[in-house]
Amino acid sequence: MTKLIIILSLLFAGSCLFARRRWYAPAVLQSGVWLLCVVTYAVLDHGMHPLRESVINAILVWVAGFTVTTWCVQSLYVKPLLKDVTPSLPVRDVYYFFTLLTLPIMLWAVISILQHSGGNPFSALRDANVRENDQGVRTTGFFVVFWMVSYIMELRVLSKSNLLRVIVLFLVNLFYVAISLGKMNLMILFLSTVIILTEKGIIKLKHLFVAVPLLIGLMLGLQYARGSLRNSDSSLERFTALYVCTGLGNFNKYVEPGSSQQPGENTFRLYYAVKSKLDGGRTPVVNPILKFKGVKIGRHGFGSNTYTALYPFYKDFGMAGIWIFTVFFGLLFGMLFKAAEDGSVCALVLYAIWAGCIPMQIIGDTFFTVLSQNIQYLVAALIPFVMSKYRLLEKHS
Repeated sequence: MTKLIIILSLLFAGSCLFARRRWYAPAVLQSGVWLLCVVTYAVLDHGMHPLRESVINAILVWVAGFTVTTWCVQSLYVKPLLKDVTPSLPVRDVYYFFTLLTLPIMLWAVISILQHSGGNPFSALRDANVRENDQGVRTTGFFVVFWMVSYIMELRVLSKSNLLRVIVLFLVNLFYVAISLGKMNLMILFLSTVIILTEKGIIKLKHLFVAVPLLIGLMLGLQYARGSLRNSDSSLERFTALYVCTGLGNFNKYVEPGSSQQPGENTFRLYYAVKSKLDGGRTPVVNPILKFKGVKIGRHGFGSNTYTALYPFYKDFGMAGIWIFTVFFGLLFGMLFKAAEDGSVCALVLYAIWAGCIPMQIIGDTFFTVLSQNIQYLVAALIPFVMSKYRLLEKHS
């Protein structure tokens, strides 16, 4: 454990130096979050098992592989395909008014859910965000992807002329966070906002000392609203142990390498879901909501279903999966960050959206698990810039 903390500390220090005060660089986020998680696991009295040697090695490979890969990518220069291309104004207008037109659909869904919620209304809203309720209503729709992309694009070109539009879009996305009670939705909204405003010079590094505690408080508030914390008088220490350590603790205790029933069934769940649709449900599809395990912290018992982002790759492919996918993510985030630095607004928008996957790694994988939604983000983000590059929907003299 000591060796792990020392190496993570060196990787974090090296990432900070390499990033030159750009705290939102992928290697800084990743090494910093994992260092925090491991130190917390070592220091707090959480009652979970000490980390196995195999788990320590998996974490080392995961963090070092990602960090070194991003360093290498950011040392190169390749001209971004959409360098200096701003989003098309007609498409920006379409996205904005599409957001306003689809908002009543979400409002109707929320009212319908609340009318039929027998217990905790927040819990009912949360359930309707991940599956249809008894009335066949969900609070998830493809249009919420456009809400987020529209907001980030407008924020990137923030000026007096679109300030009202930015505020409206922020409130719409905040409303979705409130009704979905999803930590990932909150992370995307929060982190993308802070990244864009930092890139524009509006937010400084010192402001993070206020922003980060605010984010943690909001996440705890979401958990409380969902009913996860209401029956507990636990201290802040136990809260921290629950939400920072249990993913690592569950991964350490319950996940065995290469133990999947089908090849890549967790990593490539989207493939199996599509195949299941085509063959009438004969292909089994793993449930993205993992099994809850009992965790006892002090005198209090909790249920936790987080297993860190290593879960699908390690369970499907063992240590080879850790090696392959840490390099994949290092290339993806490294290239997006580098392209954004070199003038690609499109790359910055995508990086701001997907960067939330990095700090959420201590809880679980939020890239491949919801790959279909991330593909939608990719398409929705590309359209305004491709339209602008080729001057589509614009009048030609």
